Amino acid sequence: MNVKLKDLININNITPKKKLGQNFIFDNNILDKIAKSLLPITNHTIIEIGPGPGGLTRAILKYKPENLITIEKDVSYKRILLDLHKDFLNTDILLIFDDFMKIDLSKLNKNPIKIYSNLPYYIATQILIKILPLKTNNIDEVVFTFQKEVAERILALPGSKKYSRLSVLCQYACKVEKICYLSAKVFYPIPKVNSTVIKFIPNDNIDNKIFSNLQYLTKLAFGKRRKMLKNSLSEILDISFILKKANIKSTARAEDLTIKEFIILSDMIDPN
Repeated sequence: MNVKLKDLININNITPKKKLGQNFIFDNNILDKIAKSLLPITNHTIIEIGPGPGGLTRAILKYKPENLITIEKDVSYKRILLDLHKDFLNTDILLIFDDFMKIDLSKLNKNPIKIYSNLPYYIATQILIKILPLKTNNIDEVVFTFQKEVAERILALPGSKKYSRLSVLCQYACKVEKICYLSAKVFYPIPKVNSTVIKFIPNDNIDNKIFSNLQYLTKLAFGKRRKMLKNSLSEILDISFILKKANIKSTARAEDLTIKEFIILSDMIDPN
């Protein structure tokens, strides 16, 4: 494609929408680095959330995936994305114009899935939680770009002020790896925050019941993170007995517990 993506937006009279968190990368070196982090992509269906003008889409398509599905909420990018069919004839490309939060992944494709996205900041956490645990949704790998502060919460360890519900859920369900840091200056329009690209690979033997209980437990524990567990978890029947049986101090706080201790508690509680 001879026309630069940024020029293509202008030609099509498209203005990135702030309410949809649209900030795009036009630096081909950065786009290629993100694309390479998803390799290999053979025998997989590749899904992109929010392709916008298709910069990252094209970076991925250069590596010739067999199947690519893009899910874009904003129909103003339809004309630009339709050009993908002409420029990449060897890939089966499906363009879906809908809200990803309304999509049932199980109905898209039977192949193992890899997902990537420069996520809109305002909905990034909701999208991540929707696809966890990854194996339940037939997902082999995810590469997402997050606001730097959200990335720090995902990667945080026990005892840290950034250690959160997101830390526990992600690290129980996945191996989490930082790919690279992105300055706000590489985006258009320039956001007020920097970003981090993170890769998620599903852990083996994830128990769906424990994950469900973990969602409930961490919502209570980190919802009142300054309180002792005996107070933040007080709505759980016999919580003092459960904490004692799990050998966890009732005076501890959410940020003090390891992932393993949260798993032990999640296996012992009944949210109903």
